[in-house]
Amino acid sequence: MSSQIGWIDFSPKDRDRVKRFMDLMGMGGVVDELGIGMIRDAMSNKLFPGFSTLYTRAKYFFITPYILIEREKKQAKRQSGKDYFHKAEVDTNRIIILYYDNHPEQSTESYFGKDKKDGNLKRQPSEIYWNGIQHLHLLESESSTLDQILSDKHSLMDELLSKNRGDDTSKEQGENQRVGCENVSYDSNWQQFITDNGLRLTRTEAETLRDRLQLYSKDSLLAALVANDTLWTLYKSALEESKQSKYLDNAFVHFVESSIDLISNEELRKNLIKAHDMALFLHGAHIAYNIQLWSKVNAPVKFIDQRRSEGIEWLRNLSSRMINFNDFQINDCIKGTNLKTPTQNFLNQIQTLIKNTSDWNEIESEICSLTERQERWNKKSKSRFVKIEKEQVIEEMNKPQWLGLSLINYRYLSTLSVINDIYEGLTKEV
Repeated sequence: MSSQIGWIDFSPKDRDRVKRFMDLMGMGGVVDELGIGMIRDAMSNKLFPGFSTLYTRAKYFFITPYILIEREKKQAKRQSGKDYFHKAEVDTNRIIILYYDNHPEQSTESYFGKDKKDGNLKRQPSEIYWNGIQHLHLLESESSTLDQILSDKHSLMDELLSKNRGDDTSKEQGENQRVGCENVSYDSNWQQFITDNGLRLTRTEAETLRDRLQLYSKDSLLAALVANDTLWTLYKSALEESKQSKYLDNAFVHFVESSIDLISNEELRKNLIKAHDMALFLHGAHIAYNIQLWSKVNAPVKFIDQRRSEGIEWLRNLSSRMINFNDFQINDCIKGTNLKTPTQNFLNQIQTLIKNTSDWNEIESEICSLTERQERWNKKSKSRFVKIEKEQVIEEMNKPQWLGLSLINYRYLSTLSVINDIYEGLTKEV
């Protein structure tokens, strides 16, 4: 019998939060066996505020506001706001799908509906991008959810795609009243533009996102990438160069190592170093988890020895790979999160183990035991160790493979796609 989960929500905002959480939990490769995803997400929010690992293209930031702008003219009298919006979004999805079906040379580009051609998706782009749309103030409304906006009767023409224009006198006097706004980006022919150009941004859209990222995501990596061409070039190249590295590496780690000396913003520099070092630090726990887990089922010796070699290399090189090894404290990464005490203790115990040795063989037994105890506590009856004891079938263990989090890449890939769209919109004329 398959497991199911249910919940009671008391507002559309609560429901949207749960949906975003379920999205993250359902993503391949993001199963948080050791319960440390919270500190990963907290750091991601500092570097990539308003962004999600589910983002594919920058254009989706604008499609939801465009549909809402046209609601006043296009919604039928007997049609509910939700029905109007759903139909308009599905129709737009179909336009996007048709464009890429007709342009196979662009088949590598990402878009929603690639594997479901009718445009009626399980999770629509409007839900996935809603947090980012609000964070960048692309939609100024007193309503906090899309459902609430669609239930409103009044026109939103003056609230959508707003660009705040502050009055200097008001600012000097410390007034906090809402400033005037003007619409930017919207063009009534936006669907025809997608029909002809797919998900490319217009120059105005690209400028809008660039400016909003710098205004509302200060001290973030997002703001730095759209402001610094050299930094962006390093960010793009990090993916391929990391694949060629013979050392423990991924795109984010490689990018930080190649660019940290170019970062002048002290807050961003501090967060990048902490994120880089935390990714390397946490990876050791997942190496140990895989050794301990697969040893319980008598996996091929070759597979376990490969994981052990990774552990040896990880610990031997950790002090030189981490940018700030001597001052790194895992408790600094935990601050501001609601990480449970057992998980905090687990991470502190690992740091104590590695503090005075670079020999994996000295700590392997203990660190492996710690990961088993932590996974049992974190996953309870769903723990793989518990299931092994009960001789239950664990489908993902039919063949030896890495299980759990890999070296943390944060939101590197989704950001790569969105920022690339912005730069192309700024430099390429349609």
